[in-house]
Amino acid sequence: MKNALACLVFASIAAMAAEPPPDTFEEMVPMPDGVKLYTYGIRPAPGTKCPIVIMRNPYVPEKPVDLAAFARKQSGNLARGYAYLVQHCRGCGMSEGDWIPYESERADGLALLEWVRKLPWYNGEIFLEGGSYLSSVHWSYLDTNPPDIKGACLSIQEVNRYNIAYRNGFFKAGLHGGWFAKGYKKKSHSLQRDKSVSFSDFPLLDFSKRYWGEAVPALDNKLAHPNRDDPFWRARAAGSGADYRRGFLDSTMPILLRTAFYDIYTEGINDMWRETPAARRANCALLIDAYAHSSKPAEEMKGTLGEFPGGALSDEGVSPTDWFDYCRTGRPCTNATPGHVRYYALWENRWIEGAAIEDGSRRIDLPLGTGSRAWTYDPKRPLPDFPGSGGICFGGMRLQPPPDFRDDVVSYILPPVTERLDVRGRMRARLVVTSDCEDTCFYARVSVKKPDGKWYLLRDDITSLCADGADYTPGSEKAVSFRFADHAFRLEKGDVLRVDVASGCSQFAPHGNVKGLQAAVREPKVARNSVRADASALTLFAKP
Repeated sequence: MKNALACLVFASIAAMAAEPPPDTFEEMVPMPDGVKLYTYGIRPAPGTKCPIVIMRNPYVPEKPVDLAAFARKQSGNLARGYAYLVQHCRGCGMSEGDWIPYESERADGLALLEWVRKLPWYNGEIFLEGGSYLSSVHWSYLDTNPPDIKGACLSIQEVNRYNIAYRNGFFKAGLHGGWFAKGYKKKSHSLQRDKSVSFSDFPLLDFSKRYWGEAVPALDNKLAHPNRDDPFWRARAAGSGADYRRGFLDSTMPILLRTAFYDIYTEGINDMWRETPAARRANCALLIDAYAHSSKPAEEMKGTLGEFPGGALSDEGVSPTDWFDYCRTGRPCTNATPGHVRYYALWENRWIEGAAIEDGSRRIDLPLGTGSRAWTYDPKRPLPDFPGSGGICFGGMRLQPPPDFRDDVVSYILPPVTERLDVRGRMRARLVVTSDCEDTCFYARVSVKKPDGKWYLLRDDITSLCADGADYTPGSEKAVSFRFADHAFRLEKGDVLRVDVASGCSQFAPHGNVKGLQAAVREPKVARNSVRADASALTLFAKP
């Protein structure tokens, strides 16, 4: 009897625990085309109206959310007066439909806003939160400038789709390609997915039909338009992202942006900031921390970047709710100054604030050395697996292998730095090169050796002989230019810089060594490439 009573008590407790908290809800919200999207949240007490924070997420499991755990996590927002709502993106998690990355977010986001406006606790104030793709879902419709969106915290995602998919005409297979392939119609069990197909295969334009067994305009269109000036990137076509590009320029609400010096969108977010009129930036702020897309250091990098303990939004004392409070009340937001950029300078180990990150006023040109060095580039041989990426792809800051670690990588070690230099802005490189092909690829990577003897990645970039639009005559010398992503770091006397040069990197689809649309190349050639060091240089911009 006693045991039976205990079992009954425990069963009652379990049943009570399984009941969702009374201040939570979940619902399948219909979109205009009839597809229903799983939506849940935490709301205020009955009869109360309050501002509502919205997040839309594709990276979710196919199961209902644990509402009790969600309520505990969001109780702080509710206590500060904010309801919080999350929606699984179309074709993700518990939502119906197919996820074609980027393509349905504008229509679905606008439909969700209309649904939110009919909620009994809606008070006329909506706030947006998200990082990476979770912020892109909001950028998709912000060109409409909804008047009831009073503020947003949008992190680590730029608005120019070209930069997301390409670098100087090279398709970002490791960033956009692999991510798209994993996400496209990910809940469809009838779709072919041939894992033997790779973005290194030729021709690249055939990837969709070989991998999925069907044409995919959202990817195929991008592969056919590698030029950033192509009208495609400004047209409303599948894959172009034209709606997203106006999100920052055409909206007026205060937006807190965040990136990191080793984020995949470092340069693009800084370009967004610089290209936006000062009047638009006046009620926005940008934070840049020292790490990568997750605002956490790679395991091997812990303890190497000074006393900086973590990501800007947490350790700099700025939470999305802090920013939303600023949007509502005008009360200053600690460590995020409207109209300003706040960034963490590596090895200088301090936060710096200004109107934008600009190139330092002192230009320093560093020749690479003497003589010429050559290597063979075979597009069908696996490209060099450089660890990490310098602000243009996944990987972040990583320790580098020894110089000349492969026969198709040439390394130039520069003389030790003779004075302290605080480098700012976008470094550049100029290589005088030769090839026996009518077009080919050149990849440059800059790293630094600190007193501990380790090589730390700074920046990388990629280009081709014909990137400037001019034809190349095989066997002749030509100068190719690199402009690296924004950075801020300190060089001490005795530090050593190194420039690695190759003809590609595993983050990018290989170049076929022929002129023309690379995605259409069916029969690539093998190239013999070289660099003349005495005519080549790395350029730094430092504080005076």
